[in-house]
Amino acid sequence: MTNLIKRFAGWFQLLFVVVVVGGAIFLSASLRPESSSRYAAPAPDAIGVSVVEPVTTAYEPNVALNGVVAARTITDVTPQVGGRIVDVSPSFRPGAEFARGDVLFRIEPADYELAVERTLAEIEAARSELALLEAQSAAEKRVWDQQFADRKIPDLVAKVPQIAAAKARIHSGEAARDAAELSLNRTIVRAPFDGRVLETRLDVGQVVNAGQAVGSIFSADSREITVPVSSEELAVLGDAVGRQAEVIRQDGLAAPIVAEVVRQAARLDESTRLGTLFLKVDEAESLVIGEFVSVSIRGETARDVVRVPAASMTSRDQVWVVDDGAIRERRVNVIGNDGALAVVRNFDTAEGVVVIPPSNARDGLPVRIQSERRVAGGAILTLGAE
Repeated sequence: MTNLIKRFAGWFQLLFVVVVVGGAIFLSASLRPESSSRYAAPAPDAIGVSVVEPVTTAYEPNVALNGVVAARTITDVTPQVGGRIVDVSPSFRPGAEFARGDVLFRIEPADYELAVERTLAEIEAARSELALLEAQSAAEKRVWDQQFADRKIPDLVAKVPQIAAAKARIHSGEAARDAAELSLNRTIVRAPFDGRVLETRLDVGQVVNAGQAVGSIFSADSREITVPVSSEELAVLGDAVGRQAEVIRQDGLAAPIVAEVVRQAARLDESTRLGTLFLKVDEAESLVIGEFVSVSIRGETARDVVRVPAASMTSRDQVWVVDDGAIRERRVNVIGNDGALAVVRNFDTAEGVVVIPPSNARDGLPVRIQSERRVAGGAILTLGAE
């Protein structure tokens, strides 16, 4: 009997311990606060960050470039005959303007006038000889017909070859006369078009040779602007030829000048590896050859782009986004800027782009979002903050 009582007492003690432990577990579970993944407390070392939520918009890039005023073609002035300079026009001085047909300078014509006189004399001599030969030929034919009426007079007796040679000398003399008159006319050098003088050192008394350059000029309508451009800028512009541009002079005093891209170089510059655009200017007369100007060209409209704060970029093409409580690296394609915002091709922004990345930013670094803003059309709108 005593053994039975001891056995029940042991079982009762075991049951009591089980009930106490179970009650403690139940009480602990009932007092635990509710939790959810959305409001879970961040890791103790999470860093607070502000993010922006970019909105996809269109973007019309405006590419800012630098150019230089140049002449499409520069013509060397070279006389076609040589001689001593006897007159130089004021229009043939550096910077001077001239019109087509204006006399630029004159070469002493005496030698060329004598050449013309000499050819005229040779022509007259040949004509006199021809007249004599033709008279002799007629006389020979009459004598021959009287003596040999039934036979044809030989060409040599009729002086046919001599007459032909005299006629040839006349033609040669006339050609020499034309050449001498042409050379005489070329002693007066005239402007081939309306333009301006770039440089010349020609003066009265100087002796020049045929084909010797004595100065350089350019046409008044040949001014254009050459603009070096990188491959990235060309990609932003799209098809550059035909696009309108705005030209601003370095002094900034004059109003912008309207221009148009008319050509694109067929090859890259060997030293800089840059392309070149050529702009036609509406008001070219106000520009000076060699002048540096600022050029603004509106590029092709991009449709699928977003704007992010420039401060959010830790390198030329890197931003950080918040994704599931940590920051993740994103590589972006920058196509322009809009004030303090960088314009990039659309990309996966996850929960938002970090405005100012932590100094110790690394892929997977725990963070918590402190505030959120939206970026659209160049404006930043505050949505809310903790």
